[in-house]
Amino acid sequence: MKTNKKEFIILSITLLIITILFGIIYVTKYTKKTDSTKEIERKWLISSVEDIPYDLSKAEKYELLQSYISYSPEIRIRKVNNGEFYLLTIKSDMSVDGLVRNEQEYYISEEEYNHLLTKKEGTTIHKTRYSIPGEKGYLLQFDVFLDDLDGLVYMEIEFDSEKEAKEFVQPDWVVKDVTEDKRYKNQSLSQFGIPET
Repeated sequence: MKTNKKEFIILSITLLIITILFGIIYVTKYTKKTDSTKEIERKWLISSVEDIPYDLSKAEKYELLQSYISYSPEIRIRKVNNGEFYLLTIKSDMSVDGLVRNEQEYYISEEEYNHLLTKKEGTTIHKTRYSIPGEKGYLLQFDVFLDDLDGLVYMEIEFDSEKEAKEFVQPDWVVKDVTEDKRYKNQSLSQFGIPET
């Protein structure tokens, strides 16, 4: 009887450990990349890479291949740094001024990425992203587009609140704020290319 009780306890502990491990695997695979699902972002057009007053050799650099599975609702996939990792992102409820929208981002496997890629709409966007700290602690993200969108360069900054975003004074070396211009949204670039000015 004692042996059976001992075996039962060991079996129960083993099952508990297995359950915890499966929980960790599930959360690691399917949890959002970021805690926040609200994206508050402004975007500025830059005339060329040469006009960026930062040393991009000191920036974090990411090679991105970005494809859209759906434009509405907006569902995209990304291959990062030639397959270092893959992302699935769903964006929704964009505000009228283009400043705020909900975002959910998940890591996916290479196999899942390749399967979804067969369902893409429009042109795959190829760009190099440089992330570098700027003034007042903001993280500046510069996207330099390649291939069909060669020559297009812009900067994005994410903010903690709409008030902060609206009060931010744009630098004098950018061409213009294109946050509200839907033609400069990546999904529009994938469909229609570089906007005519």
